[in-house]
Amino acid sequence: MNLFSFAFIFVGSIAFSLGFLHLLIFFRRRDLKVDLVFSLMALTISLSSFFEIWAFKADTLSSYIPLLKTTLGVQCLLWISFAWFVHFYTESERLWPPVVITMLYSLVQVINIFSPGSVLFSETVELESFAMGSGEILFFASGPANSFRILGDAAWIILLIYAAIACIGFGKRGNPRKAAIFGIAIFLCLGLGYLHGTLIDLGIADPPYLGSFLFLPLSLVISYSLAGDVVKSSRLAEEVKAAESRWRNLLENVHLLVIGIGRDKNVFYVNPFFLSVAGYKKSEILNHSFNNYLQEKDQGTMMARLETIFDGKTAVLPERRLPVVTKAGEQREIIWSNVLLSKGGGAAAGILSIGRDITDQTKAEAGRDLAIQDLEKLKVKLEIENISLREMIQIDHGFKEMIGESNGLLYVLGKVQQVAGTDSTVLILGETGTGKELVARAIHRESDRSDKPFVRVNCAAIPADLVESELFGHEAGAFTDAVTLRRGKFELAEGGTIFLDEVSEMPIAAQAKLLTVLQEKELERVGGAKAIQVNARVISATNRDLGSEVAAGRFRADLYYRLNVYPITLPPLRDRREDIPLLVTHFISVFNKKFGKNIDEISPVIMDTLQSYDWPGNIRELRNVLERAAITNTGTSLYLPDGLSQLKNTNGNNTHSTTETELLSLAEVERQHILRTLQKTNWQISGIKGAATILKINPSTLRSRIKKLGLKKS
Repeated sequence: MNLFSFAFIFVGSIAFSLGFLHLLIFFRRRDLKVDLVFSLMALTISLSSFFEIWAFKADTLSSYIPLLKTTLGVQCLLWISFAWFVHFYTESERLWPPVVITMLYSLVQVINIFSPGSVLFSETVELESFAMGSGEILFFASGPANSFRILGDAAWIILLIYAAIACIGFGKRGNPRKAAIFGIAIFLCLGLGYLHGTLIDLGIADPPYLGSFLFLPLSLVISYSLAGDVVKSSRLAEEVKAAESRWRNLLENVHLLVIGIGRDKNVFYVNPFFLSVAGYKKSEILNHSFNNYLQEKDQGTMMARLETIFDGKTAVLPERRLPVVTKAGEQREIIWSNVLLSKGGGAAAGILSIGRDITDQTKAEAGRDLAIQDLEKLKVKLEIENISLREMIQIDHGFKEMIGESNGLLYVLGKVQQVAGTDSTVLILGETGTGKELVARAIHRESDRSDKPFVRVNCAAIPADLVESELFGHEAGAFTDAVTLRRGKFELAEGGTIFLDEVSEMPIAAQAKLLTVLQEKELERVGGAKAIQVNARVISATNRDLGSEVAAGRFRADLYYRLNVYPITLPPLRDRREDIPLLVTHFISVFNKKFGKNIDEISPVIMDTLQSYDWPGNIRELRNVLERAAITNTGTSLYLPDGLSQLKNTNGNNTHSTTETELLSLAEVERQHILRTLQKTNWQISGIKGAATILKINPSTLRSRIKKLGLKKS
């Protein structure tokens, strides 16, 4: 066998191997149509090579013409398969070019069969021989061109233009590297083949045509690219399978209801948590209509909506509330998050819904709303019978520590009386210094647990790593310093009340364990394995907005709902200014006893100043100011010491200041008021018309204050 013949057979063998390989790939992955078309293309290249070298060896017209027609027929199939390969490989949206090319080459095939000299020649004149440099003799036919050959040329030009446009579009759609390699390979191979054929026709180059040789590098490039795609696709398939396994494991173990609904409205997936909530067996739900688990009033509407969603007329709602009926007939309120599942072509395949059971929360909210309604009725009643209710609460309620008679305070006390007799969890809200602990103690004292312990826990003062030990206790040896067993606050409050002050400062990890204790009424000590039953009423308090803390991820939503069964909001002192005189009188009485003082007079200017201040520290700040004043006072009249922080008038005016915007200390306000009174009385201190009478203080006290303040008659 000569070198030239061997080269043709080698090309054919390589092409046949590539074609067979990609045919096997297609049989394994039926979705890879591009591999099927390439396999057909490679097999036709192989057959073309074999028939072409066979025809070159035929030394008579009778044997040459049938081999020529067979070779040209195989090449028509090659160009058809190549056109469809370009279509599938470049993911072209234009279908008509490969269809037109197929029709033209099919017509050329018919002409090739019935023309005496094939589609190339109208008739064969003679068979010419050509001696290769190696001594091998090849034979070629020559004669007048077939006029129908133009159909093949037109099809070839359309194919060339289509391949160029498809490659450009392929690159623009995010595949520039593959488009460039494929396009360059096509146009180098086809361009060189066309150029070589033209040179042979012009007599510049010697035959034979090298089309089959030029298709070999193109086939290798394409095969390498497709193989890379297959490998990448296999890796992606493995990753998808692994991801699917992870997601399925997550859905199987998550404490949320998960259900999949197909286009036929039947359930194709349900997770164990759904079964535990609804009380069904898996076989009772799978392949059954989703309608079976809905309220009767929702069934028609839901089926109609699913129909419009699957038809693409309505978008699926990302979240909606839809109750589910359990096997026992109980209605569970569920909030569903929905995702539309798609199949090939973008058509809807079904819906995956993940639901959160809010039945307990809904019941708690309903109870809270009823309580609010009752409180609103109570508020109206309080407003109508204000005097009698004030007397009842001030004298008979026993809340001796809670001083005041403002509507805001009476409203709080009314809520305390309502909830005290129950075991409901209470959340006390209010700014710092408003008396949240006093309210908590009042609830405990008025409850049936009043003879049991009241245990206060300042959550903000406990180190984060000791919160669980402090609340739930620990076993001996639970950690390094746990030498002996220690009972936690919950155990110490057994039968009574535990007050969780500043509960918003509790670490997230401890919040989860607290939620378990609230739900299960049992706890485990740190380092222990035994569940201990607990019976303690929980009252919590915070000066933060827990709703905002939940939104920021610093406080658990489920714990918030557990604590917020019965909220009580304490008004700040600036919203109950009418209580300030009573509070001042009470605190002065307390400090008189504590420090052995005899303060019994409070001038109007002092009281006005105290009532005008906003008191950001609320009652605690007022108490501290009065304690300092009591310590520094030497007489029977209350005066405010020098050096106190400046106090701002809430109405925007400082009654005793020289300008509307100037902020004065209490001492300066007192100084100016005394000075104006002295100027008005012409510095007469005692007597009926004296300044002491107007200021309602003892003349000797006024003289002492004049000296201390450095006032002099101008």
